[in-house]
Amino acid sequence: MNIENNLEELGLSKQEAIIYVSALKLGVSKASQIAQKSKIKRGGAYYILKLLREKGFISEVIKSGVKYYSAVSPERILDIIDEEKNRKKEIVDGMIQDLREIQKSAIERPIIEIYEGYEGFKTIFSKLIEKPKQEFKCYMSAKILDYLPHFHEQFRIRRSQKGIKIKTITEKTPFLEDIKKLDKKELRETRFNDSILENTDILHYILDDSVVIIRANKKEQMAIYIKDQNLAKLYKNIFDKEWKESRI
Repeated sequence: MNIENNLEELGLSKQEAIIYVSALKLGVSKASQIAQKSKIKRGGAYYILKLLREKGFISEVIKSGVKYYSAVSPERILDIIDEEKNRKKEIVDGMIQDLREIQKSAIERPIIEIYEGYEGFKTIFSKLIEKPKQEFKCYMSAKILDYLPHFHEQFRIRRSQKGIKIKTITEKTPFLEDIKKLDKKELRETRFNDSILENTDILHYILDDSVVIIRANKKEQMAIYIKDQNLAKLYKNIFDKEWKESRI
């Protein structure tokens, strides 16, 4: 067994481990004797003995004006490790609050993801209902449903199964009036506002910390996911104002 390697595992440098073992073998001895035993230059040995004394591995005594050193008993190493562990814990405990404040002040950059085509839509609609029992808001044009009939129907079923509530502002068409009749069953509230959705082909979902924008027509099928709490808050405020001005 290499004792010096084990001491390095405990946090000593290679030379500190060599000096400690040499001092342990010699008992009470002068720095010059320890340096000779460890084959480390005297100047270096003095410096390392000073470090080991600060760490508690070496003690010193002066006899007739001469400084002698001795290694602490091996059993004392366990106490040193415990003391060091407790010291570090106290330091960390004292700085945790400061670290949390620094973390809060960090710049949070928006996360933006783009999904395209059929597989992209499957992914984004699954992402929307990952978290059950939530509540979000929606702008939905009538026109976009021409290009998302399957997704729209499946999404309504899966969303309500997960207990996710939704407020929807949409256009007043015979089809969407029929959908509104299912509001209670599908955990939805629907209001109509043709003026803000007319001639659009978009679908907006507003979640607690993100916004999803879906566009579908003959030329493109694309969804953009933006995770940004401030943007989501802005969209919510605009939605709430439009909600009050929309018809039941």
